[in-house]
Amino acid sequence: MTPPQVYPGGGGPTDREVRRRRPLRFFAAALVVLLTFGGLGGRLILIQFGATTSSGTTSTVARGHRIVEELITPARGLVYDRSGRVLAKNVAVYAVQIRPGDLSLTIRASVVKTLGEILNMDPVRIITLLDRSTGSLWEPIRIANNVNERAARLINEERASLPGVETVVEARRVYPYGTLISHIVGYVGRIDAVEASTLAPAGYTVVDFIGRAGVEASYEETLRGAPGVRQVEVDAKGRLVRILGVTKLPVDGSSLTLTIDIEAQQRATTALEWGLKGSGTKEGVVASMNPQNGEIIAMASLPTYDNNDFSAGISNAKYQKYLADKFSPLLNHTVGSYFPPGSTYKLVTYSCALDNNLVTPTSRFQSTAYLEVDGEKFYEWNRVGFGGSLTPSEAYSWSSNVVTFQLARLIKIDRLATCGRQWGFGAPSGIDLPSEISGLIPDQTWARATINRGLYNAEVLQSAQGQGYDLVTPIQVLNSFAALANSGTLWRPHVVLSITHADGSVTPITPVANAEVGMRESTYREMRLAGRKMALNPGPSQGISRMPLFVSAKSGTAQYGVRDSLGRLPFHNWMGGFVAPTNDWSKSDSDFAYVVFMHGTNTVGNAAKEVTKYYLQLQYELKRDYRSAGLLARGNHFGE
Repeated sequence: MTPPQVYPGGGGPTDREVRRRRPLRFFAAALVVLLTFGGLGGRLILIQFGATTSSGTTSTVARGHRIVEELITPARGLVYDRSGRVLAKNVAVYAVQIRPGDLSLTIRASVVKTLGEILNMDPVRIITLLDRSTGSLWEPIRIANNVNERAARLINEERASLPGVETVVEARRVYPYGTLISHIVGYVGRIDAVEASTLAPAGYTVVDFIGRAGVEASYEETLRGAPGVRQVEVDAKGRLVRILGVTKLPVDGSSLTLTIDIEAQQRATTALEWGLKGSGTKEGVVASMNPQNGEIIAMASLPTYDNNDFSAGISNAKYQKYLADKFSPLLNHTVGSYFPPGSTYKLVTYSCALDNNLVTPTSRFQSTAYLEVDGEKFYEWNRVGFGGSLTPSEAYSWSSNVVTFQLARLIKIDRLATCGRQWGFGAPSGIDLPSEISGLIPDQTWARATINRGLYNAEVLQSAQGQGYDLVTPIQVLNSFAALANSGTLWRPHVVLSITHADGSVTPITPVANAEVGMRESTYREMRLAGRKMALNPGPSQGISRMPLFVSAKSGTAQYGVRDSLGRLPFHNWMGGFVAPTNDWSKSDSDFAYVVFMHGTNTVGNAAKEVTKYYLQLQYELKRDYRSAGLLARGNHFGE
């Protein structure tokens, strides 16, 4: 039996009081133990499951480690042609990077030498990349992209002797058809530090890729998808310790299906390549569209480039070669270049005169060798005229300059410019491709603001036939003839047919009408007939009249530049028009409009007409060859 507690001076609790206080002591001790171990356990749970601070970004953990959020890059959407062929896809590739903080200066030279031998890369280049870095010592620096599997495995095997060197697996964009459709598909490139800072709110980092051209650029947000988020534990130097878990799943990018079938694209390219080779020039465009909805059927722009060069990491030498090419292979000339339209612009002039009741379909105009205005002679393209008089449609079929000049004097420049804008010239078409430009349709307001004077009478005459200050893009010419074919609707051209989302749902692209030309149906019908007369005219049609197709067309020649030793100007060739299903030109049911542009041809015939014939042969699978290769020879052609 335990003896009773003796207190100095006597006194102390009685036995009854001791028995009463004992449960209270046990309860207090238990409470202390529970709170202590509960707090420790809760802390361990927070560390284990990656809890964040009130800021939602980081939380300090034991030994100076931190929990940080990292973005998970989603898989980029694919691009298909109309028939389901893959035009842009992703493949897994290796890349090599170095964390400078893990690579001691004392062994850097030997490590870099070994790495250079494995990668077949100049060690000086590796040292330069390391020295240029201005970030943290623990931030990886990309040394090489698209490393082959053998080299990646060798680096992993030699990890002990290559401190700081890491291999990572990433997606590389591959374009199976390369140059054939590169201007439409475009390419992706890694973003730079400035872009990464600007685009950080959208979830981009320095290791991400972004669309640089074509639909890769114009549909960047759609193709990229939404990045996910994961939490990782890093040490005090920023090195990964472990992955704690995913807090937000990435959403893969949506895929695009184009309006273009790759076989249709091949037909346009084949015709253009043949014409450029035969005429000895380098730059041209062949494009076609469905006039009923604005869908692009084909769009070939030459010269071109290989978009795989960029997705693989283009060398500076190759990039500079592209930039130095005076024919601008990186530029889609269909939408990004403008030129004087030549006589294709007579669609505007003649329709403007008819629709404003300045002439009628039966009006007649004298066809002479020249028209004299303000003491200056403006000659017919054949220098002699066509004899007698011509109706507007007859003059259009011969592409008469003199009759066009007479119409210009009736119309005046401001009304002519208004009609040009009605047909879609002087403004972007709104096509879903980047870098489209506007062109120029001059009027007196523009002239006073730009050249500090009004336009002279001679300049008005030149504008009426698509020369002088007039500048248009091939897509605008194509859209104008498509609008003629469908009786006045200017559709917004588009190259994307539908979007397939990550969940498998499909959103079709709804055709959008930019505007209506706003002319009378009788004007459209008369201009379709005038274009048909041109296509049937044995001379100006240059053989199109023999083709078993219902073609309505207008050709053009546009002079530019500096005269040669014989006083001749270089010139471009154009051809625009459409193919109708029947010979009933009161109908507006064509489903195929086209434009052909040939830069600086200087040929004895209109090179664009020869390319048009070949293109139509291929497109409509005609067995007979209607080409006249001899007309592509260089010679003195005075224009039309």
